[in-house]
Amino acid sequence: MLKLVVAFVVRLLQAVAGFLLFYGIEGMLSSAGLQPPNVVVLVALFVIVVLGAAAWRSERRPAGGLWVAGFVVALPLLLQSASPRSDPVCPPDHPPITRSYNCVAPGAPVVLAISSVVLLLSLAGAVIELRGLTVRPSARQRNSRPGPRPSAARE
Repeated sequence: MLKLVVAFVVRLLQAVAGFLLFYGIEGMLSSAGLQPPNVVVLVALFVIVVLGAAAWRSERRPAGGLWVAGFVVALPLLLQSASPRSDPVCPPDHPPITRSYNCVAPGAPVVLAISSVVLLLSLAGAVIELRGLTVRPSARQRNSRPGPRPSAARE
């Protein structure tokens, strides 16, 4: 029961770190193009890696729970960047965006592609993790060893 509570708390903290990462990425996406990572992004990535390592050590799964942070970051970025592509790319020093003037950030197609891949990988990670939680080997399977049975060796 304690392992289940720890796994839930780690996933919850990974979701919070994912929201923090999304917040930092929003500051990197501007009409001037993609900006270098800021402190918020770097701290969030560090927290996600530390929590992933903690989940790996406690659960013995290499990517334990990383799908949570990936999903939390990728879904809103995908929805934002999937806006209509008919608008022109924002030029440098463009006028304010109004009803009569609209443009999209220069990196929107790249963000759309990357967030789509991350979302698919996150969904695959969630499915793998849920299958691992629901399918548990019985005690007999865990204690049995592959190979010939002792009675078969005597014959």
